[in-house]
Amino acid sequence: MKIVHIISGLGVGGAETLLLNLVLESRTGGDRHVVISLSSLDVMAERLRAAGADVKFLCMRPGAPNPLILVKLARWIVDARPDVVQTWMYHGDIFGGVAALLARLMFRVRGTRQKFALVWGIHRTEVPTPKVGRFLHSLARIGALTSNQMPDSVICCANASYETHVAYGYDPTRMRVIHNGFDVRKFVPDAAARAALLDALDLPSRSILIGIVGRSNPAKDYDNFLRAAALLRQRVSDCHFVMVGKDVDAGNTTLARRASELGLTGVCHMLGARHDLHRLMPAFDILCLSSRTEGLPTVVGEAMACGVPCVVTDVGDTGQLVGDTGLVVPPRDPVKLAHALGEMATLSLEQRKKLGARARQRIVESFSISVCWQKYREMYATLLRAKGVTR
Repeated sequence: MKIVHIISGLGVGGAETLLLNLVLESRTGGDRHVVISLSSLDVMAERLRAAGADVKFLCMRPGAPNPLILVKLARWIVDARPDVVQTWMYHGDIFGGVAALLARLMFRVRGTRQKFALVWGIHRTEVPTPKVGRFLHSLARIGALTSNQMPDSVICCANASYETHVAYGYDPTRMRVIHNGFDVRKFVPDAAARAALLDALDLPSRSILIGIVGRSNPAKDYDNFLRAAALLRQRVSDCHFVMVGKDVDAGNTTLARRASELGLTGVCHMLGARHDLHRLMPAFDILCLSSRTEGLPTVVGEAMACGVPCVVTDVGDTGQLVGDTGLVVPPRDPVKLAHALGEMATLSLEQRKKLGARARQRIVESFSISVCWQKYREMYATLLRAKGVTR
């Protein structure tokens, strides 16, 4: 099966990571992938090429595209002769969807009997409002108005995403949920990781390492996390808070000032963006997610795969992901978040290890990338059979 993926860019994010993992997972089955980035952002490009994908860049400028760019994209689809065109996020869905319709027209004009399925991908929970971005809001609105005609199917990464988009006007008969999958071969428990991080931070062995991973963005609600951390320190003084993500470093004066105001100087360790999360995450005693909104957060699934118990806010499908292996609290409530972190922090190391083992087992059995890819491929095959194509 040959799949053309159309995505807004190849930066580092949850959707981009999922795309890479799907390409990696499908290598042994003989499936082929072409990845087309609408923008020039190419952080993930070499990793995708190394995984066997053909990567192209359309280099669109922000805003509405030049119609000739969409014609070029359609020609790339025609040249690839795909079985499936899989689009990612609103930009990819709409621009890729229009280009796919043009490609079908080009095939008919040429007299070529090439049939392919068009599948959209939605990777956020809340529909963007004009306040979030007028253009993004417009794309979501176009998606709602055309979802009953343009795509053959629409994949949502979470049940919460499905519900909000159906309520907004997306056609429920074409939508289905396929939860993100996690690389359980890369993200594994590592008994030596904790001691290594304690040594790197020059902390005593009795320290309890509470990690949080996410870019500096209001959606991640770092203020909620810091307020909870300040409350927790009053109860469990050995806690240290390891903060990882883009712009979460000493140069972020807003975060540093807030940590200082809350009396957290010396116990918040801002490590910035890291490309070795699979080595860093197993060092945490607890992973915290303090977000206001999520779909199915990648960092939680990866931490669970590393055997780390999680304390999370009840956003998107995060609670469903964690199940009974961690603790779930309402968003924007630092008191309840602090209480849950305290409950987890006061468990013995062995008790947390048992929870972590259950967390990994849950990911392996229900949320691994192999399970995810199998669901994608089965859906593709079903759509193609409906078109009279067998693969």
